Amino acid sequence: MALKINGMVKMTYRIIALFFMLVFYGIYFTKMMLQKKKGIVTDQIAKGKSRDKGYYIELTMKIATYLAPFAEVISIVLGTVGFPLMFRIIGMYFAFVGDIVFFTSVYTMRDSWRAGVAEDDKEKRNLVTIGIYNYSRNPAFLGFDLVYIGILLMFFNSILLVISVFAMVMLHLQILREEKFLEKIYGSEYTQYKGRTSRYAGMGRPTPSKILMYIYFVLTIWSVLYYFTCLAYGGGLTLSWVWLWLIIAAFSALRVFMLKRRIDGREKKKLPAAVKWIYRVVFTVFLTYFAVTEVKIIRAMSARPKENLDYIIVLGAGLKGTEPSNQYKARIRKAAEYLDENENTKIIASGGQGNDEEISEAECAKRKLVSQYGIDESRIIPEEKSTDTEENLRYSLEIIGDPTISTGIVTNGFHELRAMSIAKREGYKNVYSVPAKTLFPCGIHYVVREFFGMTEFYIKNIY
Repeated sequence: MALKINGMVKMTYRIIALFFMLVFYGIYFTKMMLQKKKGIVTDQIAKGKSRDKGYYIELTMKIATYLAPFAEVISIVLGTVGFPLMFRIIGMYFAFVGDIVFFTSVYTMRDSWRAGVAEDDKEKRNLVTIGIYNYSRNPAFLGFDLVYIGILLMFFNSILLVISVFAMVMLHLQILREEKFLEKIYGSEYTQYKGRTSRYAGMGRPTPSKILMYIYFVLTIWSVLYYFTCLAYGGGLTLSWVWLWLIIAAFSALRVFMLKRRIDGREKKKLPAAVKWIYRVVFTVFLTYFAVTEVKIIRAMSARPKENLDYIIVLGAGLKGTEPSNQYKARIRKAAEYLDENENTKIIASGGQGNDEEISEAECAKRKLVSQYGIDESRIIPEEKSTDTEENLRYSLEIIGDPTISTGIVTNGFHELRAMSIAKREGYKNVYSVPAKTLFPCGIHYVVREFFGMTEFYIKNIY
């Protein structure tokens, strides 16, 4: 069954990658056909020249642009997997954005196409500086690079790496040659355009406001894409706090809008200086507190379990009927590994039965430990009353009886900091982390969400 699921997952990634390529090259060949129909010559730089340096750069670039998709298709068909899952997800982001950027560049360019370019260059197309070309002088080339990077991250192998880098280098050399050509054709108009628009992405010379705007822009795109990733991998809208990413995206988009107006000098109403400083101070304090808390959470994820503990407690994490959720599976697996390596340790399987669960979480863990991992049933003590982490640890301590006995807490890594904090509050005197795997791609969501869980814990402790 597991092999069948893995096969379906691999096939899904293949279909997605091929779809991105089909869309990209569909746009590319449609563009080429439309240009040919209108009589537009696309190789103006090399036209009419002898076989000089420019000719061979042009020829090599064409070879690279045909070789790269061939290598990509081969890698996709073979299903090479060189990076962890999260890299493949990020690869999908790159490929998706690459398709959008490329389509937008072609769509914006279409209005500038005239009947063609005459042989003596007396007639020429207008220099396109609107839309996406206001933020990138070469959005089509940027689209190529993003798709190359995306497929490389999804189906990494050394050959594809070499070919992708080779193709991107040749595209860059083509850009440099085109810049000289455009300067010759358009003169000061192109020179001014170069001054205010970056080669690949950006609005000319960087400034603090521009850099901040770029950060917020990337955060906007990331948050929207990651929201849908969480829906796909985390069980849809049932994933708690998934709406958080839409809030982050909305806030980031608003900041992009505000910063863009400031950069363009179009701010109609400026906020009072006092309000700006209050915002900056509050935001800086929040960001610092968030960063410190996240560092603690991430550090707890990599804690090394102490050997030969008297007890470990595996915290419940939800069932689907009688089967454990993915997060709970990771906890049970980690508990089994620890029990195999430490034969004198006993385990408390903690977790009651929810309204939509057919058995208790404790019973589920016990069954899996015995039937799937071969753990002796006599080492397993079920605790079936608890409904949350506090009760998991409180009722488990009642079973243990002595708070000084060495005890390990088995939960997903992102949850370890809060679980350990609650355990100490509940009276455990000799407690240690036994972190289970944090599953990605939703692991990023869990780590960020845990910030609010820790904040709630701190507030409860104050009162």
